[in-house]
Amino acid sequence: MGALQDFRVVEYGGNVSAPYCARLFADLGAEVIKVEPPGGDPSRALGPFPQGSGGSGGGEADAEESGTFHYLNAGKRGVIADLADPEQLEFFHGLLAGADVLVENSEPGEFERFGLAAASLLERHPHLVVVSLSPYGRSGDWAERPGTDLTSQAAAALPLALGMPDREPLRIPFEQADYQAALHAFAAALCALYARRSSGRGQGIDVSVAQVMAYCVGGMHLVGAKGGAKWGQRSMSMKGSMYPTGFFACKDGFVCIASQTPKQWEAFLALMDNPKWAKEGQAGNAVYLGLIDSKPVDKHFKTWLMEYSRAELIEMAMAENIVMGVAQNVDEVLASEQYAFRQLFAELQVGGESVKVPKPGYQLKRTPTALATRGPALDADGGALREKLPDPIQLPQGEQPARALEGVRVLDFGWNWAGPMAGQLLADMGAEVIRIETSKRQDLMRFLDYTSWFFCHNNRSKMSATFNVTTPEGKELVQRLARKADIVMDNFAAGVMAKNSLAYDDLVAANPDIIVVSMSMAGQEGPLRGMRGFASIATGYSGMELMVGYPEVGTSTGLLPFGLGDTTMAIQAVVGALAALHERASSGQGQFVDVSQMDSAVSTLGEPLLAHQLAGDRVGPQGNTHTRYFPHGIFPAEGEERWLALAARDEDEWRGLCTAIGRDDWAADASLASAPGRRERAGEINEAIEAWCRGRERDAAVDALVAGGVPASPLFELEERNAHPHFVERGLCYQHEFADFDPCRIYGTPWLFSETPAAVTRKTPTLGENNDYVFKELVGLGDDEIAALKEKGVLV
Repeated sequence: MGALQDFRVVEYGGNVSAPYCARLFADLGAEVIKVEPPGGDPSRALGPFPQGSGGSGGGEADAEESGTFHYLNAGKRGVIADLADPEQLEFFHGLLAGADVLVENSEPGEFERFGLAAASLLERHPHLVVVSLSPYGRSGDWAERPGTDLTSQAAAALPLALGMPDREPLRIPFEQADYQAALHAFAAALCALYARRSSGRGQGIDVSVAQVMAYCVGGMHLVGAKGGAKWGQRSMSMKGSMYPTGFFACKDGFVCIASQTPKQWEAFLALMDNPKWAKEGQAGNAVYLGLIDSKPVDKHFKTWLMEYSRAELIEMAMAENIVMGVAQNVDEVLASEQYAFRQLFAELQVGGESVKVPKPGYQLKRTPTALATRGPALDADGGALREKLPDPIQLPQGEQPARALEGVRVLDFGWNWAGPMAGQLLADMGAEVIRIETSKRQDLMRFLDYTSWFFCHNNRSKMSATFNVTTPEGKELVQRLARKADIVMDNFAAGVMAKNSLAYDDLVAANPDIIVVSMSMAGQEGPLRGMRGFASIATGYSGMELMVGYPEVGTSTGLLPFGLGDTTMAIQAVVGALAALHERASSGQGQFVDVSQMDSAVSTLGEPLLAHQLAGDRVGPQGNTHTRYFPHGIFPAEGEERWLALAARDEDEWRGLCTAIGRDDWAADASLASAPGRRERAGEINEAIEAWCRGRERDAAVDALVAGGVPASPLFELEERNAHPHFVERGLCYQHEFADFDPCRIYGTPWLFSETPAAVTRKTPTLGENNDYVFKELVGLGDDEIAALKEKGVLV
């Protein structure tokens, strides 16, 4: 029994974003019908393939045995439809008439040619939720531009922070921007479906991959922006945060360290026997070292780390309460006892082999996710669907709510980024989100002035109420408040809520249909359940940190300056909460949702894990390479730190690139018509592209490439990205100007709804700002009771 078993989804998509979004529906029980053009989804050619059927095993690739295709399309039905044929287009409309959701990532202009733009579809199918994924969005200056995961990352300014300062910037490999956008689109679709429960009306949702990543990058930058930190200082350590925070080499690999207080550095110095150099100048000042200059201690600290193995360092760190994680490689990820305990991996058959693929990072305890079958063969269900279409859906039409999640109440125990980000997304969509806080132990992001912009970004549209839950009365009052809530969310370490009598078992006793979403580093169960940490700790354990780097020198640099672990856990927690909310609407029962940051980080890494299992690839640093496209990279333009990204996915784009850079001889060379042929001459081709780019102003070079049909984008700096007309039109930024906080620019929820748009509806609350409403109207306390409880240190 899946949480979304009442829904039917039609997917018209290729490669990653739409197929992964639709698969997430299937994981939770929805019927998903994958519609492919006659040539099939391009990911059928992506691989990795089993040895002997393409890939490193040689021979012709079998389009039915691509590991990535089955990972992206597990649990779906499949049918072919040529939308250029009027009869088959009508068949497609017949499928939509019986579907709740359409998920598509068609090329710019493709759906419009067939009369399938969202507005047209809704005229004919008013019940339908239409989810459109694209590199830059369906509106704005760049809506018609070709794009890829790489160019979306560049437009978002993300690669500026990854890599080393003397080398080209790096993308996050393996289409991670497309996966993140797919998760956001899934959450947005669940919001629209919730609004439809009261109105009977669907709507269009426009999700841009670049805008999703720009929102995440913007949030990350705000951590240190008020202190003057600049986005784009490439390094293996994180500038603008407490020292030491970074990706550090040790005797047998790398460790990820995330420090939030000076005590972490003091603990390290104690482990080093408080050396003499630590008493000189600012060497003992973690704030100075992190914000101003770490050179006085870097050499000493890095030398000390090299004396120990990962296991030895972790043992010491745990004993001293230091936040540290290891960077695992793919075989360690697949062999992890923690992941095995949590049953993170499902098994699929690919080419006669049983392989492990990761499930999502959220575990709905009563209605769990499941990857039951591999992806469909080409047109596997075509005969049955052409013979009998699903019954059309007809819903009574009512008034659409102003916000999709109107009437949903959330108690938000969020801390730092992942938890507050999850609550912020729900709040912007119309849920009443109440931060549960206490003056006795404030969120550091509220408490520290230099992180207050980051706090504003993550906590706008919310309320705040203060309860000291370390007191018996405080626990009892929050339990009483939970009786009037739909969802309770936290991102504390495993066991913290239980220690305060606020675990699921405690809350369900007060409210039998409550939904409780707990986010922690390793989840509430498993041998590592007590682990503490931040984003890079999770991506280290997932294997991702070792995949970012320069392959030609075998150097991993990690992705610590960008907190992918936090953003991916936050959006997966939102998905888990919304899926449980839908299931409760059908069953009347709430449930517990256990979200692991480590699981979430692995969940989008099916391709490299399959490459290791099927083709024996150890999956080291990837640079800006792509398994199927070439050329594919980030190149320097004229001037200092001016870069552009470009990719050639097929022969047409290759020819356009050749024309743009004046190499018509290459366009006529049959040996270069395919990516493998071009890759054999990679050095020569990359040198020519780099020489052409270096001699041109960045934006002029991009315009010339785009005019030739080549996916290309400037690697924007953060400020120019925010001011770009495309992002301005799509509402990327929001100016937060209220008396209680310094004015700051924050980032809007990156989901564009046609009927129930996301919006910042409240200023960020001061501590306890909404106490009167919460204490009196929701908890039912009188003035005398409130005064007495404040005096006792309960409501503070």
